[in-house]
Amino acid sequence: MQTKYDQILNIIRSQEKPAFLAGGDYVVPAYQGLSIANLPASISRWLGCPLENNLPLMPIIMDQFESEYEQVILLLVDGLSLSLFKDFLDNLTAGKTDNKWESILARSTFCPLTSIVPSTTSATLTTLWTGAQPIKHGIIGYELFLKEFGCITNMITHSPAAFLDRKATITSAGFDPGNFLPMPTLGTYFKDHGVRSQVFQHQSISGSGLSQMLFKDVDCHSYRTESDLWYSAGESIPRKDGAKTFTYIYWGELDTLSHRFGPHHPRLVAEWNTFACLLHQFISTVSSNKGKTLFILSADHGQIPTDTYSEYDLQLHPELIDLLIMNPTGESRLPFLFIKNNREEAVNQYLSTYWNGQFNMISSEEFILSELLGKGEAYIGTINRLGHSVVIPKNNAFWWWVKKENLLRGRHGGLSPQEMLVPFFAVEI
Repeated sequence: MQTKYDQILNIIRSQEKPAFLAGGDYVVPAYQGLSIANLPASISRWLGCPLENNLPLMPIIMDQFESEYEQVILLLVDGLSLSLFKDFLDNLTAGKTDNKWESILARSTFCPLTSIVPSTTSATLTTLWTGAQPIKHGIIGYELFLKEFGCITNMITHSPAAFLDRKATITSAGFDPGNFLPMPTLGTYFKDHGVRSQVFQHQSISGSGLSQMLFKDVDCHSYRTESDLWYSAGESIPRKDGAKTFTYIYWGELDTLSHRFGPHHPRLVAEWNTFACLLHQFISTVSSNKGKTLFILSADHGQIPTDTYSEYDLQLHPELIDLLIMNPTGESRLPFLFIKNNREEAVNQYLSTYWNGQFNMISSEEFILSELLGKGEAYIGTINRLGHSVVIPKNNAFWWWVKKENLLRGRHGGLSPQEMLVPFFAVEI
């Protein structure tokens, strides 16, 4: 008999895919109830203030929980793939590691979800903090051409992408991160409905451009170490006072290590196991207070191994760059192209000649119609930032166009199962 995990994974893998993904091993977003895009509607429902016109997770997941909670805690682990977390749980249940988690696992729910497109942090966090799909909020990549500011911008730091030190931002050009998005954020929505929101993130990113964009009307806390995080989080969570609270915790170390060493490097498992020990202590401590709290662990994306092949370095392909108005934007695993007038066929010919089918180029119109970015009419910012064409890499292919040494051995942003499948783990505490 199929488990719920297998049943959900089968639903995800059997989704209809657009024709331009034929012949490749891709996972498309399950926006209809099995994606991290459905978490905001689920969380708001659990806190008694459902987001209108936003789908929560499917009943196969929602039915495992109470209809309402006093507190919801979301731990977002950047770069935690479904496979890494499942291996961790399998080792616990098989007795390969000391299973202090036994009582927690006995009452938990674990299943796969999909990320969104693109499977990258700036896009996924914007979806989590607006409830909107990328087609509506327009944060569709790590580096985007912002037409209104005439600049390719890093969407985490809000600095010009060409500025390698990332200290200067585009605020001098009139950019206001707090009012840039075309819709309100979740902190404001919760405040208007009597729910307190709080965020915990590492001090190195506290107050970043992305944070300023997303965390309006939110109590923000920074931490230095993991023990500092969990001590502070434990102190800040209300105890039986009846106040509704949403607590968001972001931990980014796995993503950093995956980029540097690759997502299959053993140091990732070691880092996760160390973090998991402190996580277990936190859940056990909060559980002893018997509050009506739901704890959720999920991720924004996984990563795919990408050795530093020089063939993907666009500095070695000046003929291709000469066909473009500017360098590619978006993601190295999902590039957007602004092509010179009437040069689309020349770009296609170049891709075919030099990379033998490793990159498939489609028009931005076809990409939008595919609903990979979500359903409905596209926000004008989304249209402007996609450019003329979108490139879909196959397997672990990528492009590198930054004028510095390529040191990344893991990447995300694409549609591979490694990037798109993430865990959903929840337990009442």
